Amino acid sequence: MKFQIKREEFLKGLSRVQSVADRRNTMPVLSNALIETVEGGGIAITATDLEIGLKGVYQAEVTEPGGVTLSARKLFEIVRELPEEDVSVESAENNWATIRSGKATFKFTGLAREEFPTLPEMEGAEFVPVDPLLMHELIRKTIFAAGDNDTRYVLNGIYMVISEQDGGSQIEMVGTDGHRLAVLKRKISAKAAPGTAIIPKKSASELKKLLDEGETELMMALSKNHIVFRLGSLYLVTRLIEGNYPNYEQVIPTSNDKSVSVEKAILTAALRRVSLLSRERTNAVKFVLSKGKAALTSQNPEMGEAREELPVEYDGAELEVGFNAKYLLDALSVMDQDKVSLLLKDNLSPCIISQAGGESYKCVVMPMRV
Repeated sequence: MKFQIKREEFLKGLSRVQSVADRRNTMPVLSNALIETVEGGGIAITATDLEIGLKGVYQAEVTEPGGVTLSARKLFEIVRELPEEDVSVESAENNWATIRSGKATFKFTGLAREEFPTLPEMEGAEFVPVDPLLMHELIRKTIFAAGDNDTRYVLNGIYMVISEQDGGSQIEMVGTDGHRLAVLKRKISAKAAPGTAIIPKKSASELKKLLDEGETELMMALSKNHIVFRLGSLYLVTRLIEGNYPNYEQVIPTSNDKSVSVEKAILTAALRRVSLLSRERTNAVKFVLSKGKAALTSQNPEMGEAREELPVEYDGAELEVGFNAKYLLDALSVMDQDKVSLLLKDNLSPCIISQAGGESYKCVVMPMRV
């Protein structure tokens, strides 16, 4: 294999696969990126950890077809430090590769491309178009609530529900770790087959990063065990989490009658300040609500205490309730409106956080004893 490629183009492709390549796996080839030429010119860069796979095609001048797998991390580090010139890559016998740029030359060994796992191609799958901005919003507003290494493995992903809606379809995304929940519904114009999927958190995060680049085209296909996203010349496939997602709808309160309306920026700043002296393990902050104001307090026996008052729109009975400040801040960080509402019932019931005109988006946070 031999090709020449612009450094920026090569670096872009290699940077995308860094978090997909598995450095800790017992299979050494999974820490490598597969570099291979493609028909019609150009190269493909692929990485997988057997759960998620990412493949992208990049412009390059190919003079000799072939392929090799090389350390994704080391190759990225080398290309990142090369001069701003074209990069030539040439593979030789025993899976050695030579990288040249300007007067710099690197030679290092890889593994045979035959050892690299094949990504599922989802032949015959029905791809439907989805607005990239809409998908980005669905992930951004729910992924923070999904679990991290939860023993209830189904919570370590985002639950997606596709249903028919007014001549098109509706996508509902849900994230929860048992202490908080975020749910968002959005309509799409395309007709997609109804179904459900639990997308691993890592996979959703990788998709969000690709969408951050401003891709203008997104196609999605769902099967029993996999979901595939195509973004232009990029192909992202992930194995779905198996299992039954909990009935999240029954967690969303329907009888919270105490409404608190507050400026998002004011509440966010106050929470950040007051939580500085909360216990690190719990991040507990107590709200004392009274007519027209809220007092936020935190206590840490080893360090001290903090208190701050802020104006709110509230006309109910006095109420004391505690929350994990981080959970509230995470929810507030994805709200797009300047004003948010907190719907409460008592100090033991879940709180609903929503934004003006945001009926299709809700965050639920469980209270704490403070």
